[in-house]
Amino acid sequence: MKQIQRKWIGSLIVVCAVGVLHASNLSLQSLLDEAAKHSDLSKAIEQETLSLAAKRKADTATDPLALYLQGTRAYPDGARSGNEYAVGASKTFKFSSVRESELSMLRLSNEADLLEGKRSILNFRNGLKRLYHQHCLDKQNYRAFKKSYDDFMKLYEKKQKAYRYQEISKTELLQLETEKNKLYATLVSLDMEQEMSRVTLSTLSNVPESSYYTCNDLYPIRSSVALPEHFALTKEAYIKRMQSAKEAVHRYSQGIDSVNVSAQYTNEIDTDRYSIGVSIPLNFGSEKYEQERAAAMYRHSAVEHRLHQILKQKRSQLMQLKAMLKSQAFMVNALTKNYKKYKQKVLPLIQRSYVLGEVSVIEFLLGRQKLYQLQEEIFQTKKAYYNTLFNLYSVNEQKDQK
Repeated sequence: MKQIQRKWIGSLIVVCAVGVLHASNLSLQSLLDEAAKHSDLSKAIEQETLSLAAKRKADTATDPLALYLQGTRAYPDGARSGNEYAVGASKTFKFSSVRESELSMLRLSNEADLLEGKRSILNFRNGLKRLYHQHCLDKQNYRAFKKSYDDFMKLYEKKQKAYRYQEISKTELLQLETEKNKLYATLVSLDMEQEMSRVTLSTLSNVPESSYYTCNDLYPIRSSVALPEHFALTKEAYIKRMQSAKEAVHRYSQGIDSVNVSAQYTNEIDTDRYSIGVSIPLNFGSEKYEQERAAAMYRHSAVEHRLHQILKQKRSQLMQLKAMLKSQAFMVNALTKNYKKYKQKVLPLIQRSYVLGEVSVIEFLLGRQKLYQLQEEIFQTKKAYYNTLFNLYSVNEQKDQK
């Protein structure tokens, strides 16, 4: 029987070891690299790039060759009747300068769309960094609370012995037991919270749900970060849209932009005819081209004004986020100092006084609850700090540096 138990325990150890080996332990950079490989957003933008390139070629291609056939039954006066038919073809050719303008106009517009897609990817990466930091804070919070819980359990076990020796009252033991149950429920809740944030992070980054995270590469908490005004993707995208509108003005300013060539063979009862024709649309006499040119000019002006407005809004956001970041960093430092002072100086005094019977169990429990509150405040303020930090990087549109 003992031999069977040893074999079962040995097998269990092997299974657990294999599970540990297969469970990846990712750093923040590894997480970002894996997300980049499997990101649906990146794949979507890649396919959109190919789609826009194909659409651009389709929109600027010339019309296809047109073929036509016409048949007639003729009854001329004083002559024999018979069948007549005509076969012809026509094609419109755009001037090379016009086609180049159209290609440039559409290319610039598409490039602007792709730049905005890159901004979405940058925001997605910053979102993953924020989730990574929040998960790591959940882990730290759980471990810190677990240590406090374990410390309390040691005290509780001593008090159980004291009750058996009738050194404390049953009321006091029940109060400690109530606190123990409350702490255990909180511990379970924090454990579920860290597990949920881990699974959420894995799901959004498309890495296996069995992955765990090192959490030894968190960004330091600082009151300010080196962050010169950037907004590169927004600026470049809007500049390309203005260039596209400018190309449209040039495109619709040309009085002649194409030529239509046609050829036809006509078989009549007593005659064969061959004809060639050329037609040139005169755009300067068309109101359509005038309105297209006016629309492009208005679009250029509108995009320029919109860029100025967006940059003003971004500068305002940047200023507000920097101020918020500074305030949150100050709060983290202040709360951490208060927590350390309370844990190292105040709480030991309360606990010693309780052991000596100088304070009641209620005062002792309130003292410990104050410690938990300070600890929770620190973690929540840190979460708010990292949320502000990565929003700051997203608004500024640049890859951050630690």
